[in-house]
Amino acid sequence: MGIIYPYSFYLYFEDIMFDKLIKRILSLFPEKLSNLYYKYEPALLYIFFGAFTTLVSVTVQYISSLSGANTAAATTVSWVCAVTFAFFTNKLFVFRSKSEGLSDWFRQAGQFYGARLVSYLLELGFMLLTVDILHFNMMFMKIMAQVFILLINYLFSKLVIFRKKNENTLNSGINDEEQ
Repeated sequence: MGIIYPYSFYLYFEDIMFDKLIKRILSLFPEKLSNLYYKYEPALLYIFFGAFTTLVSVTVQYISSLSGANTAAATTVSWVCAVTFAFFTNKLFVFRSKSEGLSDWFRQAGQFYGARLVSYLLELGFMLLTVDILHFNMMFMKIMAQVFILLINYLFSKLVIFRKKNENTLNSGINDEEQ
């Protein structure tokens, strides 16, 4: 039984339009490059959408600081916007994770925001140290922080949050058969 989620339009886009767009773009390239893309598709999509997430984060940080927010407030607002953008793009396009109900959706969202909270605290500490204490350029430090955060968040997402169901049950199925 399917539940209609607020992002049902995105599911339609992900299932049909996004795949068609990728296939159309890849048709312009030699087959070897297309095969290479499909071999590394999740990582390449993560980098692609990670770049846009970074753009969201840096833009919101800049606008927040222009409006008079201090480093901590600007970093917090940019984090909320970037993590929300990242959740939907990672769930729908990168890991193509389907929820098996509302509780599953909330579990993924909770794990995603929880893991991102760890990276937020690392980013906030880095920004306060480098910008407020050491007086380095805020935008340069923000971009530096985003590179490291991108790597940390990819590992959290791939290994914990959006892992496929068969990865969770593979070992238990083998153990059940052996017993």
